[in-house]
Amino acid sequence: MGSLLLAQNAFPRASSVAGYTASDDNFMKAFSARWEGLRVHTFEVYEAMPDAQLGFQPTEDVMSFAKLFSHIGVSLDYYAGILDGTLHKEEIESVEKGVVLTYLQGRFERFEAALNQLNPSDLYNPKHNLGTRDGEIYFSTYDILMLAYNHTVHHKGQATTYLRLKDIVPPQYRF
Repeated sequence: MGSLLLAQNAFPRASSVAGYTASDDNFMKAFSARWEGLRVHTFEVYEAMPDAQLGFQPTEDVMSFAKLFSHIGVSLDYYAGILDGTLHKEEIESVEKGVVLTYLQGRFERFEAALNQLNPSDLYNPKHNLGTRDGEIYFSTYDILMLAYNHTVHHKGQATTYLRLKDIVPPQYRF
């Protein structure tokens, strides 16, 4: 019963997408609702680490806590650039809480601006040519949105583990 209660609390009704019918416009509404939950939880995880611990790295071969979030930011900027055709900015090199926070907020805003200007009817057109480990591949806007979401979740999950390694209870998961 406890697991069911936890699961119910993890899925807020305010941003529920239940009742939407399948359409490109409804996908965008559903994605935006899920993106908002991801954005809020990402900042909650970031804020949970004390300022003095932002440089924490579990091992030398992984990013520091602060670097995880600047990496999320630069990646969001990169994905926004793919979507809106503009160049992205450089990643910051800081472990100052306010500096990283401001940078991350700006990168989320930039990605959301690119998201909000998308044409829902053009979601599945493979028009974005990207160099990958497997060579150049054409991706759709849908693919880029999924890459941005998955990448952000991945590094937020790493940051949650970093909190636990410092005996900090992470913020409750939200969807």
